[in-house]
Amino acid sequence: MTDSLATVIIPNYNGRRFLPRLMESLAGQSEKRFATLVVDDASPQDDIAYLHAKWPQVRVVRNEKNLGFAATCNVGLRAAETPFVVLLNNDTHVERDWLSEGLRPFVDLRVAAVASLTLLADSPHLVDTAGDLYTVAGGALKRGHLGPRAAAEQLPEDIFSPSGVSAFYRREAVLKAGGLDEEFESYYEDVDLGFRLAAMGYRSVFAPQSICYHHLSASYSPRGRRYHRNSSRNAEIVWWANLPRALCWRYLPAHLAFLFMQGGHKMMQGVGLAWLEGKLAFLGHLSHVARKRRQMKNLARISSAELANRLRRDWWSLHVGSRRSAAGASGTDVGAQDV
Repeated sequence: MTDSLATVIIPNYNGRRFLPRLMESLAGQSEKRFATLVVDDASPQDDIAYLHAKWPQVRVVRNEKNLGFAATCNVGLRAAETPFVVLLNNDTHVERDWLSEGLRPFVDLRVAAVASLTLLADSPHLVDTAGDLYTVAGGALKRGHLGPRAAAEQLPEDIFSPSGVSAFYRREAVLKAGGLDEEFESYYEDVDLGFRLAAMGYRSVFAPQSICYHHLSASYSPRGRRYHRNSSRNAEIVWWANLPRALCWRYLPAHLAFLFMQGGHKMMQGVGLAWLEGKLAFLGHLSHVARKRRQMKNLARISSAELANRLRRDWWSLHVGSRRSAAGASGTDVGAQDV
């Protein structure tokens, strides 16, 4: 519709089993001024036929070949024409005021990104994420992960970045920032975008009444090789590409300590080889890291000290401490945006 405020962009790959409930929840939104755009990432199943038959008002774009999560989202970002865009996983459904509450913080022109309160679809009293944090050691965390909903609703407004599961953006700011990094394919691309938006001086905030339900890891197993390889590689790219050089040197000991701790934990989980493969794969992306550092320098509108204030210095307690603190401040490694 011509007066739409937002475009809800749903990257889809073999999500047929989730689409009916998702589409029904979007049709029931209290805010009606939005368009829905499904970008199908070359699904071999009949997802598009279902949408054409049951939801003809939904616009569908199909990739000619499988591009991965980040590139598929960018297809939607470029196709949208509304001032706001929302990235929404296909394995979700949302409450009636999800859209209206997610758009509310944009009255502040400094806000470029908004995170929903995302709950576990199978255990809706538990939190998937209340926005993401990023530590000086190079770890990203889901705020409030597996904690109670009531505690998450009381968390502070400012976050580092929204999770790509349900992320609202000011479209102009995202396009100026360059969109999602397509070399990431999947995992950590939302945190990476959060760095660029922060460098541009924008805020990312949490909207606790914008409720989304997520079938966690419905597409990629959290024990799968692809999950750990991509997460490991992309996490390294994010740290080395986005931290100013002074901060890299200052927090290099913390980063190395974190990697040693994380690597040991991955070995105990039985996924250490995939994690190590990702770290080695990072070495093949050094030229890309250099390009991203130049991009950050060109985008930066705040000082290194101001950017550092967006990062959490209490990395040890966040990564090693309780993952179910009463305040919901700790979490687990993020990058689990599954398509």
